[in-house]
Amino acid sequence: MRLQGYDSVFTNRARGTSPAGGRKAGTSFLDQLKSAASAAAPEQAVDVLELTKTDEGLRDLLHKLTPASRDVLDRMEAGKKDVSPDEWTALCKELEALGAITEEDFQSTRADFHIIPFGYEDENGNFVQYDMSMLTDELLNLYYGQRPGADGLWACLKADSWRGDPLAYLDNWMESLYSWRSDMARAKNEDGTQKFDNFSPITNRINSCQKVADLVKALWKCEEGAGL
Repeated sequence: MRLQGYDSVFTNRARGTSPAGGRKAGTSFLDQLKSAASAAAPEQAVDVLELTKTDEGLRDLLHKLTPASRDVLDRMEAGKKDVSPDEWTALCKELEALGAITEEDFQSTRADFHIIPFGYEDENGNFVQYDMSMLTDELLNLYYGQRPGADGLWACLKADSWRGDPLAYLDNWMESLYSWRSDMARAKNEDGTQKFDNFSPITNRINSCQKVADLVKALWKCEEGAGL
């Protein structure tokens, strides 16, 4: 994987909080992983954020989206795997601009690179670096590169890691984050104690991806109900 440093404004270091014919009737791998992930991560994090938008708010959001973004949503709902990274990024940027998702959500779901948390601050304010050696090429499907000494990293995606299906892309990224988090939750110090005790930066990435995926599905449902 090709990892580079990135601006710390994108880092939340320690404070942390389908079927081929379409995805609306399907479930992702997360339905099977939720219980296992909770057991693996000591913080017992909630991995799916509840949407707070009302149906009226969702309809208003749909009307505010550009025709290009509405077209992306329609193609995704139809199960077409022809969405480009630029189209997906533009849709998410619009959702951010309209206040539907946060900047952290947008950065977590980008189609051009992944933001990878480098560690967290403990209760004494000391920075604890994660074991980055657990980020293998197989796990993240990224370019290989050097890791600079920075609080946060970004990783460029391989050209073949995008297959035109944004929700599948998010599922794969979340699966990688779950796997990495679980591996670190099992890591021990030489004396047998837990090596890491805060996984909120990783969990926040998972939550952001799931939030955006859920919002897309809610917009599909709202569009159908409104006959748009």
